[in-house]
Amino acid sequence: MHKIEVSGLTVQYREGNGVFTALEAISFAVEQGEFVSIIGSSGCGKSTLLGILGGLRRPDAGAASIDGKQVTGPGPDRSMVFQHYSLFPWMTARNNVAFGIKQVKKNLPRRERLDKAAVFLAKVGLEHVSGKYPGQLSGGMRQRVAIARALAMDTEILLMDEPFGAVDARNRTILQELLLRLWEGGADDVVYPPGEGPRLQDRKTVVFVTHDIDEAILLADRIIMMRNSPGKIYREIAVPFERPRNRASLIQTPEYTKLRNELLALFFNDFGSAI
Repeated sequence: MHKIEVSGLTVQYREGNGVFTALEAISFAVEQGEFVSIIGSSGCGKSTLLGILGGLRRPDAGAASIDGKQVTGPGPDRSMVFQHYSLFPWMTARNNVAFGIKQVKKNLPRRERLDKAAVFLAKVGLEHVSGKYPGQLSGGMRQRVAIARALAMDTEILLMDEPFGAVDARNRTILQELLLRLWEGGADDVVYPPGEGPRLQDRKTVVFVTHDIDEAILLADRIIMMRNSPGKIYREIAVPFERPRNRASLIQTPEYTKLRNELLALFFNDFGSAI
């Protein structure tokens, strides 16, 4: 059984007297512990697709399922990071993260939730603003709080919609490496026997939307390329590089250059067809 399965997914929006098809007959699957990146030009339905997986809206046709059960709404098995930070303005950074933890671990004592929130704020470099409110933070800082919240929730599935887009280049690199480290390390609370590391079934399943081709190659096991008008899957490409990946050495290999150029050609061919 696939961890995530999307079958014949179609989404339409009404525009005046007409109908706009955002997604048309989308079908794909994601395996347990797999990291899948979705890339494509603006307007191809990437965010709409992620919203359906998150249970935030229903498709007009087709279905999305998780562990064989149809997605009908949000669930404690999924956490989501949106393009734009979605924080409660009346809560401090630490309380925003702790609130997310409470949604999936309702029996965890408040003190432990706050302690865990502090740990994850430190991981994204924001331990010094834990007592500040979103309105007191820069846009990039707010997004890092939202990322800390999603990671601290420690759900089976991470749905990430261009999570690093509002973050500066230095912190983007740090957060990419943090995400990979947490994903490759398996669940946060699993203790492995001496000499053994995480198994595939211990890893989170990640669906990661990005416009950044280099980011997709660094992070993903597989890249799904989408095209628009209407949104469809254009190509699925396996990323052949072994893990763990070293950014500095990887980008110097001819294999990396070849894959990057292939993805760039696909991306700009689709962009050109939309002009």
